[in-house]
Amino acid sequence: MFKIFSSIIVFFGCVYYTLFLPSELPDHVLRFAKNENLYHIVRDDKSFGLAPAFFFIENISYVKKRFTTGEYLILKEDTPFAFILRMFNNDSCFRKITFPEGYTVQRIVQKLNETSLLSGEICALPQEGSLLPETYYYKFNDTRQSLINRMQREMKLFLEKIENNTSLTIEQVVSLASIIEKESSISSELPLISSVFHNRLEKKMMLQSDPTVIYALSNGYGKINRKLTRNDLKIDSPCNTYKNRGIPSEAICCPGKKAIQAALSPAKTNLLYFVLNRSGSAHTFANCYKDHLKNVNLARKKA
Repeated sequence: MFKIFSSIIVFFGCVYYTLFLPSELPDHVLRFAKNENLYHIVRDDKSFGLAPAFFFIENISYVKKRFTTGEYLILKEDTPFAFILRMFNNDSCFRKITFPEGYTVQRIVQKLNETSLLSGEICALPQEGSLLPETYYYKFNDTRQSLINRMQREMKLFLEKIENNTSLTIEQVVSLASIIEKESSISSELPLISSVFHNRLEKKMMLQSDPTVIYALSNGYGKINRKLTRNDLKIDSPCNTYKNRGIPSEAICCPGKKAIQAALSPAKTNLLYFVLNRSGSAHTFANCYKDHLKNVNLARKKA
């Protein structure tokens, strides 16, 4: 009788140690790729000692095949049973990646390529302006192309929902919004800048936007490490609004929602000009060239 009782005690002790002995390590993430040896990964992680439960799991094909590639959170005082259940339910961690408004397609692709937890290559460079810059959530080993597809889908869905009461096509709206986006990082200025460009278009004036020249000079990257010169404004490029009238046929960046809304709903003004003020953080607007020159001279003076 004593031997039976002792055997039961030993049995339940083994079960407890195998399945319910809590981890003593701080909260952390364990990374697992499908078809890897889960037992070796958990044992080397040392969260559950010698990880005997995972030795058995490794040899139970029905359970093992349910485990998918991902990053799984191990909480302090998690039990092997709780962690196995988490993996069984594919409750893996999400990470996030943020693309600021005004990023060009090339910069977005560069950021995706530098994100080591993503996999695969991007099939082809998307059309400029076709990706919606926002914060996106992903899991370990998601493909870079899947992120591109989601960004394209989100931009398409947003453009389908907006109401276009202008005479512009959606392609022109996105192109104009991309210029507005690059002209200011202050959201309250976007409708004013939009009104300047809409007023210029109505008067058949050139848009004369510096960011369009920068885009041409940077081969689509959207940034240069120097100031523009007068000679730069002569660059032969379809997006150069100092040489070509109207809205460029393609965007110069991926605009955000506020810039697109500003392109659709400009402020009602007679403004035709703007220049960065002395602080370099905001713009000063003018209705006529004479006032604009005064603003330019004032901006050039040392604060």
